[in-house]
Amino acid sequence: MPNTMPGHPFTLTLTGAWEELPSPRPHRNPDAVAIHHALTIVRNITSNLTPADAVLAAARINTLLGQASDIPGIPVRLIWAHVDLTTDLEALSATTRHQRHQHEEEQRRAEQARHLETARAFQTTVMSDPSLALAYWYATAPHTIDEDTLTRLEQLHSQVAAYAPQGRWALLARLLHTFTSDLTTDAKNHLIDTMAALTDRYGQPDIASEIRTLHTPDPAEQHVPAQEPTP
Repeated sequence: MPNTMPGHPFTLTLTGAWEELPSPRPHRNPDAVAIHHALTIVRNITSNLTPADAVLAAARINTLLGQASDIPGIPVRLIWAHVDLTTDLEALSATTRHQRHQHEEEQRRAEQARHLETARAFQTTVMSDPSLALAYWYATAPHTIDEDTLTRLEQLHSQVAAYAPQGRWALLARLLHTFTSDLTTDAKNHLIDTMAALTDRYGQPDIASEIRTLHTPDPAEQHVPAQEPTP
């Protein structure tokens, strides 16, 4: 009988008794019907168990086959049946190896999931507080940090803090880029004037002045030929 370990089936001994039931259409091979019925019950149980479960499988099977049962649609009754299941040492060893391999795979997947979750948390931390991310890095892997690393991280820290606190400015920049990509030159200049005015209103005249330098010249003005001086 098959089990969850291909190549290592159970060895089965089946005994029992059956009887034909009165019928105008008797079956020509009632013994085959009874044996097939019993073996089907056995297979449905053993195919979900390992060779190490031989005792459990036999107990479950004999519980079902220990009472009489009529075979559906056929005039044959299985009065009782009994099975003995055995396995060999090689099957038990294969089961142990397979279970160990499954356990190691589950541990590996769990470890990968933990690494992925840590990476996601680290990404969130970098976007929200680069200095905290640096502290975490130093605490978990201090040997990977040297003077050059610290310099580069300080530069990264300042850039992230300036352009993407909590990741919102980066998102805003992308949305503004998408919004302005199809605007006309006049519309873009109007938007620049509006942003400059708002910046000036909130006490940043220097930034407002820099914003105004972003004006896009009118294409018609870019190609006006210089006039020769009148003699």
